[in-house]
Amino acid sequence: MLKIKLFVCIILTAQLAFAQKQGSLEETKETEDGFLAGTRIIFSDNFEKDALGDFPAKWNSTKAGEVKKLKGFENKFLKISDGAVVSPQLTKDLPEHFTIEYDLIVPDDVPIRMASVGFGIKPFPISYMLSLKDGVVFSFHSFANGINEGLKFGTKNANTSQPGLQKVDYKIALNKVTKVAIAVNNTRIRFYADGVKLVDMPTAFNPLFRKAFFFCPSIHGAKESKLNYFYISNLVIAEAGTDRRSQIVKDLMEKGSVSTNAITFASNSDKLTPESSDVIQQFVDAMKESTALKLKIIGHTDSDGEDAANLLLSKKRASAVKVKMVSLGIEPGRLLTDGKGEKEPVEDNKTEEGKLQNRRVEFVKQ
Repeated sequence: MLKIKLFVCIILTAQLAFAQKQGSLEETKETEDGFLAGTRIIFSDNFEKDALGDFPAKWNSTKAGEVKKLKGFENKFLKISDGAVVSPQLTKDLPEHFTIEYDLIVPDDVPIRMASVGFGIKPFPISYMLSLKDGVVFSFHSFANGINEGLKFGTKNANTSQPGLQKVDYKIALNKVTKVAIAVNNTRIRFYADGVKLVDMPTAFNPLFRKAFFFCPSIHGAKESKLNYFYISNLVIAEAGTDRRSQIVKDLMEKGSVSTNAITFASNSDKLTPESSDVIQQFVDAMKESTALKLKIIGHTDSDGEDAANLLLSKKRASAVKVKMVSLGIEPGRLLTDGKGEKEPVEDNKTEEGKLQNRRVEFVKQ
């Protein structure tokens, strides 16, 4: 018996030594699932210029919607309620690669809460149960009775014959801002909440769905669903690159200069918005990777206001970007700044779309 135990011990020791020599199989924690914002804004709105109680100027609705101010929150919000389908006014289809970000607040004072967003051939009411073949939808569900909570999502195509939406577990915070982000690359669509990826569908986004993007409190059979509403703000839609390394950084390295309007500031101010951090970080990462790289940062404005004031503002904004990059670890001597004001527009300043493109920051290799 002693010889048998000794033999087993020798075998186990040999197996352990072999495993240590070979190395055990283990998945790493590294992932590419983090959201990367687009770098060319094609639509943005925080309702700053809209009067309280009015429907916002750059939007459409099938029924209703009001701009509201909420206690404890700095910016204005659009209140969407009672089955309305609300969409931003887009002048053309969304690009092949794009990102969307917005702030969402779901209130706690209604029993059935279904805050939904969708893409499709045209805007349509989003049903509690159905997934339509001409759109893809995402819907945060939070019921007072705690039943059936989560993120509902889905579409219907040749590979999806079952009716109804799929579900992933998620408990949305009530009366607080949830940062929602969506990334579309060709047919792939990913959906994030507060930086966490909840959905990744590789083939669900039909190119025809780029025609419409919209919000809707979902339809429900119960009469309590007519009380359903939610708030949105800080919507940003931006064109994106094709892969994880930003197209804007590729253009900088290959062409020697690049500009972006996704670095944004408070109105008539050089104060950077929080949404600018992701784009600035991409330039910081590029400079850390290429340690010999030096950049000149040039601010540009639209034509609103006096020439001299715009010139000064553009210089201050370029300096603010430099300060931010230095705070993220870039040596000050590697960064120069300048401002051109309204002197070098890339689009017509007579339209809001043109002004949006002209309010930009340019980076030039030195």
